[in-house]
Amino acid sequence: MTTTIIGAGKIGTEIAIRLLQEGHDIVIIEKNEAKLQKIVEDFDCLCLRGNGSTAKILSSPNVAKSELLIAVTNSDEVNMIACMTAKQIGIPRTIARIRDPDYAKNIIISKEALGIDLIINPEYAAAMEINRFLTMALPVHMEPFARGQVQLADITVNESMPLFSNKKLVDMDIPRSLLIVAISRNGGMIIPGGQDVVLPGDTIYLLGHSDAINTTCAKAKKKRARVQKVMILGGGRIGFYLAERLCTQGMKVKVIEQNNDQCRELAEKLPEAFVLCADGSDLELLCHEGIKDIDAFVTVTGLDEENLLLALLAKQMGAQRVIAKVSRPGYAPLVEQLGVDYAISPRLITASEVLRFTKGGRLLSLSLLLNEKAEVIELIVQHGSKIAGRPLHKSGLPAGTIIGTIMRGNKVIIPQGNDIIKEHDRLVIFALGHNVNIIESMCGLGGIRLE
Repeated sequence: MTTTIIGAGKIGTEIAIRLLQEGHDIVIIEKNEAKLQKIVEDFDCLCLRGNGSTAKILSSPNVAKSELLIAVTNSDEVNMIACMTAKQIGIPRTIARIRDPDYAKNIIISKEALGIDLIINPEYAAAMEINRFLTMALPVHMEPFARGQVQLADITVNESMPLFSNKKLVDMDIPRSLLIVAISRNGGMIIPGGQDVVLPGDTIYLLGHSDAINTTCAKAKKKRARVQKVMILGGGRIGFYLAERLCTQGMKVKVIEQNNDQCRELAEKLPEAFVLCADGSDLELLCHEGIKDIDAFVTVTGLDEENLLLALLAKQMGAQRVIAKVSRPGYAPLVEQLGVDYAISPRLITASEVLRFTKGGRLLSLSLLLNEKAEVIELIVQHGSKIAGRPLHKSGLPAGTIIGTIMRGNKVIIPQGNDIIKEHDRLVIFALGHNVNIIESMCGLGGIRLE
């Protein structure tokens, strides 16, 4: 399948990486010569320099034969025009990045009329994910699957967690309806066996029935008080979307932003929030603004290094929980080591959304974990699948793959080696590496397809 991507920025590059791994033939259109040269050096794909919204470029033979066009330039308008033009010349499916809050709220023409099949907004998606984390009762990141009946949770273990710390998996007193599917240690990911020992500093990934996950997490982590006061460093789109949502939930929100024009705009659009025009990296300022009494401190500036450093400092200064936006995958191990409560990657959220779309709904869910060393996939076993009717230990799934749960009807099963996978089972699978295509094929989902 040929896919054209317009825009070789962070999001465009991330999507290209994922789709190349999925077996797509990629065409990348970019106006900036330096960016395009970097793509030429790093990727096995066709690169074209030019304005991707023009009929001249989109009508070129290599682009016109595309089955999917993804427009992710820095201009919402260019992205919309590119999709409209692409549909006119016969490209069947289009995705546009539209980030401006005014477009997101007030666009009066339907996306169908604009020729857009999917609108992606990485900043909005990131803000909603942060909001979800802030409103969870337990200080644990959880990801729902199987209509909420199954959850994935990650817990960073410390010495004060006797349930996990310095124990072999086989000796842990945890419910049978969950599995420890992976251990993240020093930036690496381990698929553990019963004799493996969990060490302080490890992050463990638990997958299983939601009730069992909640019960186990409640033993390891104390329930936290409801978030009332939030300080957001960075008044860009993520900061705006997040502040707007938190204000509607009755929270006291303080946004710190350096840019005067941006501050004025935020103050107009967010009358219920307190907008402070100042340098949020000034520690004296943070002390003066009551950082020690803040329930949550969120750093969403454009610099990963600043986000991580200030989140860590805020934690040391008394903020109850801290969240940092991190774009660079290489910084993921630092998140665990520094003690940041949660790191959010708009790039990975968006890549997951695009991949689900390219599967035509055949993948019910796909989560790319922050360190990019693992994926969690939810799918339904199809008729004729290679693994249907076979015991789990003879399924032939790639190394580093664990079927964490089977949902059969309304029943959630934590499978053992002799359990037999059946057609129409709903599986939640934890996989190291990027094995989505292999797993899909074995579950009877076939090759790449847009429906």
